[in-house]
Amino acid sequence: MLEVRITDEERERCRKVADAFREMYGLYGDMYVGDAGPFGFVHLKWYGDQEFQGNTVYTDSEELFADLWEFWLEYHLLEPVKGTPLSELSYEELYKLLPEEKKDEFAKQKREFLKSSEMDNILRLV
Repeated sequence: MLEVRITDEERERCRKVADAFREMYGLYGDMYVGDAGPFGFVHLKWYGDQEFQGNTVYTDSEELFADLWEFWLEYHLLEPVKGTPLSELSYEELYKLLPEEKKDEFAKQKREFLKSSEMDNILRLV
């Protein structure tokens, strides 16, 4: 018999997180987050040559949120500098170069993701 690795409650939380970040799947075009049954939620990444080049399975909605937020932030840091010398900088270095207004926008977006995934009570993720 297959061992269930995720509770029903945590599955519903993960579903809300995956739904909150749905817009991001279109930005990347080569990723997907979905329910993997008794295993939890799977994040498939970097589709090419008829297969995904990476995947991660989640049974914890906070971990799923943190990783999807990191993907979202990295995309929005790197996309504006793609093809320039700034693209050689680390994500941390790019973030430090942002004007305060942009950092505030990102913080607001993170709060919106937290709210739409009904995780806005989880303060350690802010």
